[in-house]
Amino acid sequence: MSNANRKNQGCNHMTCRSCKHEFCWLCKGDWKLHGTATGGYYRCNRYDENLSKGGSLSEEEQRAEHAKNELQKYLHYYQRFDNHTKARKFAMRSLDKTMSRMKSLQDLKGGCFNDVSFLEEAVQTVIVCRQLLKWTYAMGYYMEPNTKEKNLFEHLQENLEKNTEHLHELSEKPLEDLVSVEARTRIINFTRVTNKFRKNLMQGIEEGLTQT
Repeated sequence: MSNANRKNQGCNHMTCRSCKHEFCWLCKGDWKLHGTATGGYYRCNRYDENLSKGGSLSEEEQRAEHAKNELQKYLHYYQRFDNHTKARKFAMRSLDKTMSRMKSLQDLKGGCFNDVSFLEEAVQTVIVCRQLLKWTYAMGYYMEPNTKEKNLFEHLQENLEKNTEHLHELSEKPLEDLVSVEARTRIINFTRVTNKFRKNLMQGIEEGLTQT
C-alpha cells in the first residue's frame, strides 16, 4: 500500500501520516521554516530571478540556460496559480457543507445561529481571497523583476497569502476545536484581518504600486 501523502483539504500546511513531519505542500519545505522568524509563511511566493549559473558560457549554453530559467519561472507562477485554483474549489465544496457544520456546532455549544455564522463568513472570505491570489500570480509573472513596484506587490501578496492560508486552516478544523469562545474570536479576528490585507492588495494594484 502506498504511503504517499495526498492533499484532501484546502490549506497548504501538511502533516505526513507516517512520520508526522510537517511541511508546505506548495514548496515542500519544512513548515517550521515558514514562520515569521524566517521571513514569513509565504516567502516561497517569490521567484528568484537570479538563478542562472555563473562563469563563462558559450552562446549556445547561454540560450539553453535562458530557456531553462524561463521554464522554471513559468512553472513557479503556474503552480501557485493552479494551487489557489484548487484550494478555492476545496473551499467552495466545503461551503456546501458549512450550513450543516454550523448547525452541528450550534448543537455542540448552544446559543443562536448568529453565534456560529463566523464559520460561513470565514469560508466566504477564503473563497474571495483565493480568487484574487490566483490572478496575482498571472500578474506577477509579467512584472519587471527587482523593482520597487514588484517588491511592494510581493509584500502585499505575501501578507494576504499567509493570512488566507491560516484562515483556511482554521475553518477546516474539527467542530470540537471550534466550540470555545477563544476559537470563535480567533476566526473572527483572522477573517477581519484577512479582508483588510485583501483590500490593501487591491488598493495597491489600483494605485499602481507606487505607495510606500
